[in-house]
Amino acid sequence: MKYKKEEVAEFLLQSNYIEDERSVQAYEDSILAWNWADKNKNRMDKMGLNYILNIHWFLTRNIAPYIAGKIRDCDVYIGGECKRFITESLIREDLEKVLKLIESDYPELDKEKEAFMKHCHVAFENVHPFVDGNGRTGRILMNIHRLKMGLPIHIIHADWPKEDGEQKSYYKWFKN
Repeated sequence: MKYKKEEVAEFLLQSNYIEDERSVQAYEDSILAWNWADKNKNRMDKMGLNYILNIHWFLTRNIAPYIAGKIRDCDVYIGGECKRFITESLIREDLEKVLKLIESDYPELDKEKEAFMKHCHVAFENVHPFVDGNGRTGRILMNIHRLKMGLPIHIIHADWPKEDGEQKSYYKWFKN
């Protein structure tokens, strides 16, 4: 599916804002990450885990170079809950499962595609493979997945300064 550059620019800006990442450098890096992911989307299944690691590397290489493109090796906290680190190999296995899910047969109806896309995105976020940058990486992956399924880009507007909009609805995806 074709998309407009303006849509991508708004998506990336809002995706960064959701994580309170407002630097020009982070925005420029998100554009590079998107361009790389879009250019390589038809090779996602062949690249496997490296596809996700490269998106993360582009997103974090300047703002957090010590974690860029690297699987986490420690516990992380998400919404106050601890996501325990067991082993890197288990995280890699879980990510490979997410990629297989993404590359599986898509439903035919758009409503079913929406539910399938959300399921895949939540599966990725539940793995939470990185110390930081999981949300931004996951939303790029989600929108590349949407394009491959013939769906438009999904822009989730950050709720700042209010907390009763699209971002809050987005977070509800993870509670079901």
